[in-house]
Amino acid sequence: MYSDTLTYVRAGASTEGGSLATKVAIIALMVLGSLSLWLGSPVFWLWLTSKLQSDGTQAKMGPYALLLIGLILSSVAIAKGLASLQRLYGRVSGTTPTVRVILPWRRSLRGGRSQKRETDGRLPLSVLDVVMVISVIVAVAAFLVWYVIANPTPPNVGGPGPAKH
Repeated sequence: MYSDTLTYVRAGASTEGGSLATKVAIIALMVLGSLSLWLGSPVFWLWLTSKLQSDGTQAKMGPYALLLIGLILSSVAIAKGLASLQRLYGRVSGTTPTVRVILPWRRSLRGGRSQKRETDGRLPLSVLDVVMVISVIVAVAAFLVWYVIANPTPPNVGGPGPAKH
């Protein structure tokens, strides 16, 4: 009655390989997109919010709402762009796989799955997977460098300030 697996086949996938320059350009766009997802977009929205708050001493909620909405919308847009780049790379390289996924409620709970069976639910590793993992590592490393090395000591660390006589 019900199928044990979901099968996804990309219709119209070409099996011919594209040029190396095209593949490298698509991967470079994926790298730029993933770095902008983790670094560029948040930094931009934080910078914009700080510029909108700099006119007064009291914080207003409008710029913070803009930060939240802008960050969510730009992240969704960048993620959709990265997904379309992955599909384009699959078409250009001819590596668009047929993905076979066993639905979680249909998997064995006994732990006796064979590693050699194709029905163990594993998905093939894509270029976007590798690019995203590397970009997360770069983003965390950039944050640590900023936090440990470039972040200046906060003001008034030693107390409220010099004593007044």
